[in-house]
Amino acid sequence: MFAPNILITNFCNQNCSFCFARAEMNDSIIDREMELSNFKRILTEMKMKHHDIDTVKLLGGEPSLHSRFRDIIELSLAAFPYVQIFTNGIFSPEMIFFLQTKVPRVKFTFNVMTPGFQLNQKVHKKVTEAIQIFAPLTEVTLSLTFDMHTDISRALNTVGDETLRIVKSFRLGFSNPIAGERNYYQFEDFPKVGEQLYRIMKKIRGLGSTATCSLNCGFTRCMFTDSQYEFLKKSGVEIMGFGCFGKASSVDIGTDMRAFHCFPLSTKDKKSINNTDISNVDQDFLKKRYEYWSKIRLSVCVKCPFYGHTPDKCPGPCIAFRMNSPHG
Repeated sequence: MFAPNILITNFCNQNCSFCFARAEMNDSIIDREMELSNFKRILTEMKMKHHDIDTVKLLGGEPSLHSRFRDIIELSLAAFPYVQIFTNGIFSPEMIFFLQTKVPRVKFTFNVMTPGFQLNQKVHKKVTEAIQIFAPLTEVTLSLTFDMHTDISRALNTVGDETLRIVKSFRLGFSNPIAGERNYYQFEDFPKVGEQLYRIMKKIRGLGSTATCSLNCGFTRCMFTDSQYEFLKKSGVEIMGFGCFGKASSVDIGTDMRAFHCFPLSTKDKKSINNTDISNVDQDFLKKRYEYWSKIRLSVCVKCPFYGHTPDKCPGPCIAFRMNSPHG
């Protein structure tokens, strides 16, 4: 089992249009933050039953807003070698000082596509300073989440060449829909998504960066022309696969101790991890994913020359996208 994504908060100080967690944060019934006792229970199970896990992954909302965030970091590092914080990077000076004492065991994934970072000069300066402080000290990843309407040139210029050069890795993803909501793109728009990713990689490699670049889930082979796809592979982009089978999957655990397969499917299936192993829930979701996929395969994918599960093949797009399609 891969390390679960532990959502320790259900609120944030940003409002990103592409936020996968928006369905969770719009649910007023869900606890605003995970109780420390529940967090300890998760750590204990991970430590006792999953010896291959070496990293505690902290997400939200914005995880650093948890009222016991420092305690959570201390507990995590007492049990595991590393902590990965998925954050918007709006840290107080006191928080930066605290986290500096924990690197390189604490790693960061900074979301630099937030409205604050992109549009607010004060926020941009604060987050950029945090990235520049931590990048020489530990593993820093920049998360670039986009859609087909994102002004890529403007967004990357806002991040800045210096920041793009100093980080060790990039997490590249586009905004997948939430099951039960309306898709904002259609099959015919897929090439626009591919063009966006292609332009991002041209910029990163054009700066001379050799950083690791990995794709989030939801991409399909048909988003790219043959020449774009060859460029991505030659550029060292980690392409583990496509669609909902494109990356190693980690189960998400919410503040209320209910798990779900992923944010796009968070409105469909949830299971409590109380009185059961996380790995059992993880396997249940994997089976459910194949059940959904087997029901919603349409001729548009089955007849595609790229269709399949072998390397360079594609089983189709995000399951939530297909669920929301008129004939899904």
